[in-house]
Amino acid sequence: MKARILAAALEVFTKLGFENANLDLVAQQAGCSRGAIYAHFANKEEVFLELRDHRLREQFVAMCSKLEEIPDLNKRRLIFKRWMVCHIDDPFWGTLVLEYKLYAVRHPEAREKLLKRNDSFSAQSGTGVMEVLFGKGLNKSALAAIERRLAILGSVFSGLVLESRFRPDLFPPGKLEPFADEIFDLLIMPQP
Repeated sequence: MKARILAAALEVFTKLGFENANLDLVAQQAGCSRGAIYAHFANKEEVFLELRDHRLREQFVAMCSKLEEIPDLNKRRLIFKRWMVCHIDDPFWGTLVLEYKLYAVRHPEAREKLLKRNDSFSAQSGTGVMEVLFGKGLNKSALAAIERRLAILGSVFSGLVLESRFRPDLFPPGKLEPFADEIFDLLIMPQP
């Protein structure tokens, strides 16, 4: 039942966005009662976060495990780059996540939940993702700088997804990879 609810939620959220979606529509799409949803989730926000986590968890943890097996840091970053860039060409999902982030900005408790879940992905990778990408023994200042760059990268990618929906003539949806590649290289890859 939970998988059916999440599949229905994906359709409803993708079609209507986070704020316009409601659990009655999700229940209708899933062919269940609203009570059946509440048996698994506390509210619409929890449904969305579980859907997001489910979508990212397996991919992220698997990617981090693969990276840990590769000794060359540059090759690790290239694989991470491919993983990040391939996610940008799903404009509906990117728009949905951006909408939820804006919701979280206006709702501090939602912001805290999202930040905790983001931190848990890094922890699930075994070794922290920054250490996997940039090596061990980084001092606190270097880790903070990398964390800022990764946060900026996520923000710029979100902006690129948004612009592709707003100005498809300039940034055609489904053709964002070259832009994302260039942005990733500027922010994350070591400069010669």
